Amino acid sequence: MKIIDEQILKQLIDIRDNGKSKKERTRAGAILLSNNGVHLNDIAKIFTVTTRSVFGWFKDFKDEGLLSLKYKEGRGRKLLLNADKHKEIIQKHMTNHSHQPKTAFALTVDEIGIKMSYDTFKLFLKKHSISATNG
Repeated sequence: MKIIDEQILKQLIDIRDNGKSKKERTRAGAILLSNNGVHLNDIAKIFTVTTRSVFGWFKDFKDEGLLSLKYKEGRGRKLLLNADKHKEIIQKHMTNHSHQPKTAFALTVDEIGIKMSYDTFKLFLKKHSISATNG
């Protein structure tokens, strides 16, 4: 991949050095390395990804330009628990079973009908500062 436009090169360097996310910085770095003649296989080794991933980054960059480096909403695993929908239910069970968090977990799972691990439940409690006594 050879980039001739100096403005785009400057923007890529800025994104590589100051990008908001690691993904943006990584992809910009890979494109810059390719522009400097580094082979696809070597770039994959540098960033510890597959050559298929690097090829995808190049294809996206060719199709979308600098926008391809940005984080796209809707990627990744979706949350099982939604604070708006589930916080009140979980708080109720934690209050009613203040010394039995596993009971509160079981009642929550039964009520909302979502299969999840106890660790997921505990992380939700921690993230939303839910305890047996607060509201």
